[in-house]
Amino acid sequence: MTEGMDKKSRKAKNAIAKEPVFLVKRASKLGGLDYLHVALIALVIVLIALAFSLANFKSVIVCQYGISSNSTCITPKYNQSQVLQAAGKVLANYQYVNSSLSILTYYSYLNKSKVSYQPSTNTWSVIVPYKDPFTNSTLNVSMEFYDSNLSLETPFIQMVKPKSVTNNYVVAQGVVAISDKTTCVSNTPEPVYLITDPYAPGAIHSILQAINISKNYPNKINMSYKFVFSGYSISNYKQYGEKQTQLLGAYLACGSVQKEFPQFMDTLQATYNGIPLPNDTLYSMAQASGFNMSAFGTCMANVPSKLIGQEQLASFYNVTFTPIYIANCKYEAIPSTANELVNYSLNSLKS
Repeated sequence: MTEGMDKKSRKAKNAIAKEPVFLVKRASKLGGLDYLHVALIALVIVLIALAFSLANFKSVIVCQYGISSNSTCITPKYNQSQVLQAAGKVLANYQYVNSSLSILTYYSYLNKSKVSYQPSTNTWSVIVPYKDPFTNSTLNVSMEFYDSNLSLETPFIQMVKPKSVTNNYVVAQGVVAISDKTTCVSNTPEPVYLITDPYAPGAIHSILQAINISKNYPNKINMSYKFVFSGYSISNYKQYGEKQTQLLGAYLACGSVQKEFPQFMDTLQATYNGIPLPNDTLYSMAQASGFNMSAFGTCMANVPSKLIGQEQLASFYNVTFTPIYIANCKYEAIPSTANELVNYSLNSLKS
């Protein structure tokens, strides 16, 4: 019987051991609340504080050029694109400066310029890199413009201002857009003019270059040659006379429309020494080159009016020095940037 009682006692103890045990601690230091309720109250307080902060939050003004005295953003009158175009106009007009600074027009990299606004002086700063063709090094042109009217304040140190600023402007390295001129009515193939005085330094080389450019862009450009008599020709009048001096221009004007013109230029290059050539010599060159002498003779009979028309064309484009290229009736360049001119003009037609 005792043994039976022991078994019941052990079962009772085992049953008690399997029941869960709950420990309840006093929370007298937390105002009688347990930790869960305290955490919930704290969360509610944080949410209320956050809602209050959002209700009183003021947006932060971000100004690119700073804040004015009346707490508004400083806003310049012009934008970077307009300032860059103003810089292009200044560069374009250095071609009229009678010094080595004229290279700036055709050797500047306007598309790589750095443009910044100075709120303290209300001016724009433009730094334009350019290539020095004599040293093959890259230098910088610095210009300051007033934001009020984009007039030029100061070019970089030891650089003179151009005498005047036209609306011509540099559009790409070595390419100038001529103001108030539109693209040609017919631009397929694209018209390209080489305008030169026959006696200008580099004139013969430029004509040969133009012939090669025509070969490199078959069916894309239509190269034509315009001859004018500027100071280089006039300097020969006293010794050789006006008629003999201008004879070379006449032969070039009529010869340039013949398909054998490249052969004529090769022969001329081998003979020409920078002074006017007699008619007999030029005529023999024309025959040896394979010209259609009948068509050539007709052209020579009317060449005075032809040359006047070419002179008027040069005047229309305000040509002040030669040789110079005009592409698509709107863009100009010097011989060293002629390829850039043709590429830019052709790409502008595509766009």
